[in-house]
Amino acid sequence: MKIKKSQKFVQLDVRNWDNTELVESLSEICGTSKEYENDEVEVHQVVALGKIKNEWRYLIILNISQDLDNLGAPVEHY
Repeated sequence: MKIKKSQKFVQLDVRNWDNTELVESLSEICGTSKEYENDEVEVHQVVALGKIKNEWRYLIILNISQDLDNLGAPVEHY
């Protein structure tokens, strides 16, 4: 079994915390970061970068594992 591990960095900007569910946002980010259906994506770290203008800015660090012998079908993102 050949496993490829990588990290991906995603910026998240939040204007209004009253309308934002962090867990749902992180789950959506993980789902859209998959290239293949068998990829495993997990949140490694959420780093608060501070408030810029009227938005809170965060850096989301993801760990991605791919089994190169069993990738599965490519994931299409709409």
